[in-house]
Amino acid sequence: MNYSTHALAAKDSLIRQISMLAEKVDKPFKLYFGESDMTTPEFICRAAYEALQQGHTFYTNTAGYLDLREAIVRKFDEVHGVQFKPTEVVCTAGAVMAIHMAMRSCLDPGDNIILITPTWPVFSSIATLFGAEARAVPLQETADGFSLDLDAVAKAVDGRTKMLIVNSPSNPTGWIISENEQRALWDLALKHDFMIMADEVYDRIVFDRPSAPSFAKIATDKEHLIVINSFSKTYNMTGWRLGYALTGESLAKLMTKLGEFIVSNPSALVQRAGIVALRDGEGYVKEIREKYTRQRQLAMDKLKTISNVTLPTPQGGFYAFPKLDGLHDSLGFAKKLLAESRVGMAPGVAFGAAGEGYMRLCFAASDAVLVPALDRFKEFVEKNLCD
Repeated sequence: MNYSTHALAAKDSLIRQISMLAEKVDKPFKLYFGESDMTTPEFICRAAYEALQQGHTFYTNTAGYLDLREAIVRKFDEVHGVQFKPTEVVCTAGAVMAIHMAMRSCLDPGDNIILITPTWPVFSSIATLFGAEARAVPLQETADGFSLDLDAVAKAVDGRTKMLIVNSPSNPTGWIISENEQRALWDLALKHDFMIMADEVYDRIVFDRPSAPSFAKIATDKEHLIVINSFSKTYNMTGWRLGYALTGESLAKLMTKLGEFIVSNPSALVQRAGIVALRDGEGYVKEIREKYTRQRQLAMDKLKTISNVTLPTPQGGFYAFPKLDGLHDSLGFAKKLLAESRVGMAPGVAFGAAGEGYMRLCFAASDAVLVPALDRFKEFVEKNLCD
């Protein structure tokens, strides 16, 4: 059987490799996935149950219920001060689907994308599926964390560049792009006529401001911009699979057309729950931000006691991304850590070559998981990497 060469070339997720190994470990400490160990709040679960009782069991508009799209644009205006129309919103079965549809709408074989790394591996894998090249531009390491290398970005652009993808707040680094850096990238996009895809799924999980700056705030048009967001992180709805894209009306129409060929529409009852999450969820958002602030401090305090660890301060998101002196095989290290200490973390190399030497852990966990996991991690590092 001859399979698609593009499909075969797409790289397996190294995070999934760790999660599959963890299934064979007795009571592992799971810090490898990007999700909290808290369940979805009761008011959202109740909304889904009531939606079933009310008969929301049928197909919806491919782009999502109109009142969900209206709720999204109201919330976006409330948080970021930027207005979109419901016709410029496409609701999807998770942010991955929105990314997939947006990239499929913009890329042809032989095109390339610019990818700010380290970053979530889904972007480069999807580009490979469509026969496009992913050109990684690593963030620069600084004394406090990371910064954007604008010169390197500009040098990576050529006539086949169709898209630049930036995730801020960043998974895995916790870096947040500044408005000046956004403006510099926007100028490049207009000069070379490529699209900016801004993955902003962690925009509400920040520690020194109400929200991270959205690219939509500085964009002078919507035709060069796709903003990706999701209900997964803000409302602890990872398993519900509800995301969305905000973009110009012409691309929104094209993405909606492609949606018909994938899953037709996001689940009707999940969409109804999403409306309630947006309407009634601000108190919950405040609550989890306070929790993640405490857990971030706990993780930082624990990690800073390890002598050969350098820890960039996470500005947003719920990940710590420690760099370990002497670590040159983060995947092998992650496998051994899991096997010997029952601690599951994501290897830095899963987020691109620029992530090698780092490990990613999700601190959106309860103390009962996070504290013993970090204690075991310290013991393992000191045994295997310290002199």
